[in-house]
Amino acid sequence: MRFPVVLFDLNGTLVDTLSDLTAALNETLTHLDRPLLDEAQVRTWSGEGLRGLLRSALRATGPEPTDLEINEWLHDFRARYAAHLGQRARVYPGVVETLNALLQAGARMAIITNKPEAPSLSLLAQLHLAGYFDYFMTCDGEIARKPDPTGVFRLLEQLGAMPAQTLMVGSSRIDRETAQNAGITCALVQHSDVESARVQVRGLGADFVLDDFAMLRALVLGPRT
Repeated sequence: MRFPVVLFDLNGTLVDTLSDLTAALNETLTHLDRPLLDEAQVRTWSGEGLRGLLRSALRATGPEPTDLEINEWLHDFRARYAAHLGQRARVYPGVVETLNALLQAGARMAIITNKPEAPSLSLLAQLHLAGYFDYFMTCDGEIARKPDPTGVFRLLEQLGAMPAQTLMVGSSRIDRETAQNAGITCALVQHSDVESARVQVRGLGADFVLDDFAMLRALVLGPRT
């Protein structure tokens, strides 16, 4: 097996939660008397975490927010996000079949996400994905958020794995930078059918770019090179 340990990003990689995220963000913007954003715009900020996403949205819709304002409004956004998450979320095609194949082959798997723990765990349970993963790392503990590599190092310690054995699977610049900072191999999945979005992913400098999630099976289970 080429990569006996696989670390996954969650939102945008395994699960499409863009509609839920956009709905929660637009409710917060409406509450603040700011214009709404469409899903295409919100997608460009994927991987930033809720604080980074809120900051980017506020910058795009009005005056530059202060850190105090971000702190004040983030609680409202988190609550709306938790309320919406899972309402329209879906597992991307090929994910369940691929995870089953990796699990049966003996791969160890974990999730590392910049989203909060409680709603993320709830989402995994709703979509019946929780049983595939040995560990789960989120942004709201004591570990620094991606692209800081500390979370990856903690997971490798828990899994008893070496960087050379490990593949990071994500969908954004943040995931690629996390893998680079941790010294592990990175594969980015591009789920979009829009060519400009696919070109953007291909230009992020990952070791591998997967046009179909099912391609991950051959990458992980293939012989070491």
